[in-house]
Amino acid sequence: MKGRKADLRSIDGGMKGVPRMPASVPADMRPEWNSVASDMVKREILTESMVGVLATYMIALWTVRQAQQAIAEHGLLTATAHGNLKPNPASGILSKALEQVSRLSAELGLTPAARSKQGFNRRGDPNDDGAPPGLDL
Repeated sequence: MKGRKADLRSIDGGMKGVPRMPASVPADMRPEWNSVASDMVKREILTESMVGVLATYMIALWTVRQAQQAIAEHGLLTATAHGNLKPNPASGILSKALEQVSRLSAELGLTPAARSKQGFNRRGDPNDDGAPPGLDL
């Protein structure tokens, strides 16, 4: 889908703590889950209904890493039974997973562009442009 995306806003009823990682997310993604979820909780944009989207993002990110490992291990090209070279199937998996990660990171507000959208709930003085406390502009 192309076009302007919706502005990010803090959500009434946003979660107050990091939710438990769903069992469907690979265990080695726990540090990433905690990092992303705590950031979203801090910005008041994570709700119960978004946990599934976050889980899908984590699975896509895990898939990217697995495909990269497969390409590193087996190479970009693999030999067929007849000795011909063909693209490693992990390349196609990597491409699709990268598209998903890109789309979902924007939807979850994880990209710099998504964070800078009008309507984002900034902390502090309205004239500080979102700068951290103590930083004079």
